[in-house]
Amino acid sequence: MTLLSIVQDATDEIGFPQPATVVGNAEVNQMFRLLNREGESLSKWGWQALREEDTFTLVTSTQTYALATDFRYIVPDTMWNRDNKRKVVEPLTSSEWQFFQGWSTVNGLNLRGRIRNSLIEFEQTIVSGDNGKTIAYEYISTNWSLTSGSSAQQKFAADDDTSLLDDELLTLGLIWRFRKAKGLPFETDLAEYQKEVSQAKARDGGSRKLRLGGDSVNHLGVNIPEGDIFGV
Repeated sequence: MTLLSIVQDATDEIGFPQPATVVGNAEVNQMFRLLNREGESLSKWGWQALREEDTFTLVTSTQTYALATDFRYIVPDTMWNRDNKRKVVEPLTSSEWQFFQGWSTVNGLNLRGRIRNSLIEFEQTIVSGDNGKTIAYEYISTNWSLTSGSSAQQKFAADDDTSLLDDELLTLGLIWRFRKAKGLPFETDLAEYQKEVSQAKARDGGSRKLRLGGDSVNHLGVNIPEGDIFGV
């Protein structure tokens, strides 16, 4: 569905006349703003449609690397050195980071890092043996909208823009937000919206079997350090 069709569906349910346009239309300017607010709020969850992969190459003596331009947050436990097949131990806490600064002789086999100042920062010195190796990770993108030409963007900007998010959730979100903004009863609409969001989250991307024993068996057949910030 397009921005225009979402707003038209919402106005039909609220009982308002359908607008012929949205962007630049003063009569539905509030709806336009609320729909973008809903999209931004909804996109903060880790939907599979917003999951992206980024890679960068290590350079000798370079400790910090730029994040993807549309980076929102990293998917936990996805950062790996693809050349030596070892997981990057991250994110280090500030306490752990300062510990390693004081004990510079603690190296280990796994790189250790954190995200600070919107950069990926490694604690150990990147030595010549690391030069050219590829680091990969998954992250959630800030781009939840698409132009008519399928270019990703951070919000709706034109009537024919579409969304990577669920159109029905956007419509339901717009309805309760608009009714609340106008001082109208919105609690029933909000409850329906929250129920649909919860169900969509449960279905999104599938799920694995729950292990009632609580153990964390590694089915990948590779070395994944767990609970060891030294990475040795």
